[in-house]
Amino acid sequence: MDKFYRGPATLLTGAAEVPVDAALFTETSGAGTAWSGTIRPEGSQPLWTELEGDTAGLRLADGRVCRVTLLGSGFGPVEVSGEGPLPTQP
Repeated sequence: MDKFYRGPATLLTGAAEVPVDAALFTETSGAGTAWSGTIRPEGSQPLWTELEGDTAGLRLADGRVCRVTLLGSGFGPVEVSGEGPLPTQP
């Protein structure tokens, strides 16, 4: 299994769908695996600071949706964590 995903995704916040570039990784494997990484909004659109600590969906290029927790938000890369199988390369 790949332990790294880098590619396009869409952050689903309930209020908006934001195109992002995701870089996600894990050091373990299995169904209960925890993984983390960063997402960066495409273009100059910032991710809102009120999202910090919230959970959201992250729709990948193949249509699968992962649940993530936003550990930080604002301009530039935003740290996220998730659980379950790590997304694979598109």
